[in-house]
Amino acid sequence: MPMVKPNRVETNNPPIMPVSESSAYIVDLPADDDEAPLARSKFERTVEGLKRTFPKISEARATVKVSSRLGERRMFEVHALIRLPGRQFEFTAEGWSLAETFDKICSKLRRLRTKPEKKQSYRRQPSRSEIAIGAM
Repeated sequence: MPMVKPNRVETNNPPIMPVSESSAYIVDLPADDDEAPLARSKFERTVEGLKRTFPKISEARATVKVSSRLGERRMFEVHALIRLPGRQFEFTAEGWSLAETFDKICSKLRRLRTKPEKKQSYRRQPSRSEIAIGAM
């Protein structure tokens, strides 16, 4: 009996990377907070988008610090670190809502995609004393 192979459908879509292969992780994310899964997905999606601009990201880490003073309201402070082979970027944001704080961090990370590598140099204008010496 001949062997029948199933038909393969070729697509141009890139393979989907499992979450376990992602280099983005969050330290001390409070598990009891309702906004924790939303914050995690925002950070991971932003880092995946950042990998299009900087494909050699070796580490993307966010550290969450929670402080509560006199009452039930909690203050969240998030430190984000993006490490590349030659440089690293650090960002800090704080707020009363975990999702709002991660929104601030993610907007700062998205700015890295459009920010120019270095400021464009401009021709330095000579000072008045240099002009006066040159005119003599």
